[in-house]
This record gives sequence, C-alpha cells and structure tokens, in this order.
Amino acid sequence: MAAPRGIVFDMEGVLHVGYQPLAGAREALAALDAVGLPHVILTNTTSKTRADIAARLDSMGMPYAPERIVTAGSATIAFLQRRHRGKRVLMLAEQGAFDEAAASGGLNLVDDWREAEVVCLGGPDESITYSHLQDAFRALMEGAAFVAMQRNRWWPTPAGPGLDAGVFVKGLEYSSGRRATIIGKPAAGAYRAALRVLGVKAAEAMMVGDDPVADLATAHRIGMRTCIVRSGKGSAFPTPWPTADVDLPGVGDLPAALRL
Repeated sequence: MAAPRGIVFDMEGVLHVGYQPLAGAREALAALDAVGLPHVILTNTTSKTRADIAARLDSMGMPYAPERIVTAGSATIAFLQRRHRGKRVLMLAEQGAFDEAAASGGLNLVDDWREAEVVCLGGPDESITYSHLQDAFRALMEGAAFVAMQRNRWWPTPAGPGLDAGVFVKGLEYSSGRRATIIGKPAAGAYRAALRVLGVKAAEAMMVGDDPVADLATAHRIGMRTCIVRSGKGSAFPTPWPTADVDLPGVGDLPAALRL
C-alpha cells in the first residue's frame, strides 16, 4: 500500500496502555519521522491537558508537541467557546479538562445546577458522584443544553477493561429525554480538527486505531483510509473488519505495511 500524506493515531491501546509503551510504538513513530510523514494524535482522553499528554509521551520516547495533539477535552472547549460563549456551564469532568478550560479562557464555569445554561460531561472519573449526576439531570430537565466530550463504552486499562463516559452520557440521555451533542470520536468534527492540524484532506490521510467502531467508522465515512491494530481493544473485534483497509497485530507493523 502506498503511504498516505498524513496519519492520525488514536493513543490509548495503540501507542501505549496506561502510559506503558506498546511494543514497536516508538520505532514506528521514529520511522515516520525519518521519512517526513506527518502524524498527529486524536484521543478521547479528557483527564489530562495536551501539555500533560505531551510530557507523558516524551517520557516514553514518543515526542509530540501539544499542538499536534487533539483531545476530546480540547475540542469540546473550542466548541463551547464558539457555540456557547458567555453561557454558564456546569462541567462534570476530570481535573485535566478543567485545567484545559482555564488555560483556554472564555468559559463561565458554575457549580450550582440552578445557574447552568449548559451541562458539559467529560470522561469517567471517580470524583463524579450520584449527587453530581443528579445536579446535571436537574439542569437538563430545566432546559440546559447537553454537551458531552465523548461517549465511548469502555477503554483498556492495566487492570483490564474499564467503564468509559458512555455509561453516564446514555444514562442522562435516557433519564432526561435530551440528546447530547458529542464532540470527541466518533463525531466527524474531531477527525476534521485532526486533519486541520495535519494540513491534509481526508482522502490523503489514514486513521490508526484499536476500536473499529469508535476510531475507524467515522474516518471511513469521511473518506480517510483506516488501519485497525489488534492491541488494546482491537483483539475484541472480529477479523476481518469491513471498514479497515489495513489489519495489523500492532502499530509496530505499520511502517512495513506502508513500505517505508
């Protein structure tokens, strides 16, 4: 297969699990850099800022500038700044999302659900309690807009599969009768944000992920080439997968598949 002009990587389960690098990940990124093939990260991570993620990746020997990382948190904050600027936002999310919001500015975050004009839900976090979800539910019932950073079902952790944000998003949708606007994958806007960073068209890029539903389906729909890796979540899905152009054991096999 001829190499694309740019590659978009999912992160967790593709490059690392629990910030432990997966076999061949460092070498694969180095091979792309050696031939000048640009690549960016698109992740539904909301627990850390882009600067935090860049520092973690650098410590694993995978250097990425924060500007080459698109997170569900950073994309959601940009959306709120465009579509809900000046409105009062009740945000239930991890500290990283709050830090990203503070660094970006322009958001009016509130703690009292009675003041909320927008409910913004981040990723799964043990600090989100029943009481917090009750506040979000009541704000939605009073007419607040509903925005979710992502709606993934589960994610791989060193201890095994972990519940992701979907359990909260779907629960609030069911209880309130309100449908959330999803910003992170698999929403198309997340992929277009990554393509803007790459500076290439969808047809010129490849998406590499471990989840054919959350990572690859939308990429395929908007015209990107797709690659599934069987690390992370990848082993849980049938082979072959119909929307995957390339099927690999791990990201370390990508340079050879692209004949680099």
